Amino acid sequence: MSNVSMGTAMSMGLETEDDLSKYEKRRNSSNSLRIDIQQLGDSIENAINLTDSPKSEIWHECVSCRDDHPKDEMIKTKCSHFYCKACLVPLFKNALRDESLFPPQCCKKPIAASEKMLGSALVQKHREKAIELNDPDRTYCSDSKCAQYLPRKPIRNRVCKCASCGVRTCRKCKKRDHQGTCVYKLDALLEELADSKQWQRCSNCSRLIELSTGCYHITCICKYEFCYFCGKRWKTCDCSFADEENLYERDA
Repeated sequence: MSNVSMGTAMSMGLETEDDLSKYEKRRNSSNSLRIDIQQLGDSIENAINLTDSPKSEIWHECVSCRDDHPKDEMIKTKCSHFYCKACLVPLFKNALRDESLFPPQCCKKPIAASEKMLGSALVQKHREKAIELNDPDRTYCSDSKCAQYLPRKPIRNRVCKCASCGVRTCRKCKKRDHQGTCVYKLDALLEELADSKQWQRCSNCSRLIELSTGCYHITCICKYEFCYFCGKRWKTCDCSFADEENLYERDA
């Protein structure tokens, strides 16, 4: 043991070389612990800095629910808004049930149907609904229990067989397949109701239409425009644009 080490040992009350060796081990261990604590502190600080980094870089706020979600779990619309899956799916499902909500929009711009967000089944239903709603002369299965949309074929036949129930429907009069020309005859009760409510029939596709409120300008599902009061093509008659008293009587 050197004179310096021995002098230090004696001043600290360490009488033997063995005592000094134990002291140096404890001191080295203490220094090592200080280093480990410092490294741990640095690691915690780095983790805090990463956590406090701006969310806008990897997260976005859903315009519907206002919650923040990871960017890769959202869809960006044409108007630069973001939707999470929990809000996007109901938008598309509701649009399938309500024609006025189709297609789903944000800021009056259609929202893209993403398979990643919606799943292939819902996207396929969306595509089929788009075909249906773009058909100017839609035909539905004449079986009221089925009423499935009957898509147009490349070669349009007068009669179409429903793929769901097998019932054959006339595309012209929208009734069950029949022989001869179409006869637009209502059931007795329906005819009586149509007369009492003053329903009008589209002269282009023969559909019955009821006006509840609004003006007499009617645009049928087949895109034909006509006057509800007289039934003539729109802007070819002298009828008034609307009759408020008549509408009140019609609703009564």
